[in-house]
Amino acid sequence: MSHFNIGANKWDSEDKVARAQLMANKIKEEIDLNKKFDILDFGCGTGLLGLEFLEHAKSLVGIDNSSGMLAVFDEKVETLPHVSSLNINLENESLDKEFDLIVSSMTFHHLDRPSEVIQTFSKMLNKGGKIFIIDLESEDGSFHPDNRGMGVKHFGFSREDLSMWSAEANLEVDIKTISSIDKNQRTYSLFMASFSK
Repeated sequence: MSHFNIGANKWDSEDKVARAQLMANKIKEEIDLNKKFDILDFGCGTGLLGLEFLEHAKSLVGIDNSSGMLAVFDEKVETLPHVSSLNINLENESLDKEFDLIVSSMTFHHLDRPSEVIQTFSKMLNKGGKIFIIDLESEDGSFHPDNRGMGVKHFGFSREDLSMWSAEANLEVDIKTISSIDKNQRTYSLFMASFSK
């Protein structure tokens, strides 16, 4: 996670902020904004995605295993008693909490066992809750300049991958292409997968 610790203080670039707002708006189209939710932002980084849901949050927990990212997150929310962070790795540790809404952006390609994390999320999901995963659609490995150094474990995911995760966790899934990122003279598509019981 050294890559993320080193870059944390300069992470919130204009394009990342705009992309997080777009992602949040896509999620908001799928939920009842008249309700308040207990929210988990998994791989929260500096909070760009999760903090877009503040006005809809009964509580918001940001989870990341980069202490540098969480230091920036914590600085943003120090006056907000209903927001907290945890420096844990849910692939190896457990969290005894339940949520109405679990969101995650551009984190799953860093996981060793993404399907198991979906199963963990399923156990943490309140009745009627939803899980939203946003990440890269399958790509050729050229998106990141240094896959090993940046902790990349997967070159995006296919519709088949996402359907397999949902089946293994006994969840329904709806998958949409919601945006794209242009870099390296290429266009990389982003999906949003919505999992529900």
